[in-house]
Amino acid sequence: MLRSILLGLDGSDDSAGAIELGVRWAKRFDCLLIGIGIVDEPTIRGAHPPGQVNPSYQAAYNQLLTQGRHSVEQSLEQFAIRCSEEKVACKLLEDEGRPCEKILTELQRYDLLMLGCTTHFRHGSERHPCKTLETVLRETPRPVIAVPSRLTNLPGENIVVAYDGSTPAARALQALVATDLCSLGTVQILTVHSDSSLEAARIAECAVEFLRFHNVEATRVPLVGNASAELILEHAQENHANLVVMGAYGKTRITEFLFGSTTCQALQQTSIPLLLYH
Repeated sequence: MLRSILLGLDGSDDSAGAIELGVRWAKRFDCLLIGIGIVDEPTIRGAHPPGQVNPSYQAAYNQLLTQGRHSVEQSLEQFAIRCSEEKVACKLLEDEGRPCEKILTELQRYDLLMLGCTTHFRHGSERHPCKTLETVLRETPRPVIAVPSRLTNLPGENIVVAYDGSTPAARALQALVATDLCSLGTVQILTVHSDSSLEAARIAECAVEFLRFHNVEATRVPLVGNASAELILEHAQENHANLVVMGAYGKTRITEFLFGSTTCQALQQTSIPLLLYH
């Protein structure tokens, strides 16, 4: 059951979308929403060891650190106001350090993490996303919900599970059940095989049977073709999905470098929240 959601606050548009979805789910599941803001002090400090700053840089360091703290405090304050307006129980966390490390440490306490599809936690990443989300997804102890900046009203009532029989996909499916997010709609198991719909259906049946043990009925959707992010998201949009479930980074890094990553493509293209697990 979903009892707590850790929500990363970086002041970006994607973060705003995550707050809106977090509030909706907190109300639906009657769970605690924890907002975390992080001052990226290590990047501000630069190459110097902790506690040491070049005297010539001290004034600039102090100013940047003060600005970073003020920005985090503003984000936390706006988050608290939004939760108060919606009568959602919330908790505020303010920290300093490497964003991915702080998020992963705090996440051990909670059920899942919610972040924008692009993240801006690193100092100086206001215009260009940082790699916090990518790092967290590869090391996370909990499922991650990646939320696009322009969050729609999500009128859909379907959950599309992109299932290929891999370990990340199986973990993502288990997380869907463990958090009770499967109650958000009717579950479809989308399986794509390069040349056989029968083989795709066989792979999908493993997921369908797992869900059946948990009293969750699911429909198989076997397709023939290339299991691309575009195909998955197109199917989700056509079927009015309010959540897409995927395993994250199921390929080796060399393969991802040569042929691209379905996870990265999905994060760039989606208009629907993604449940990702590695």
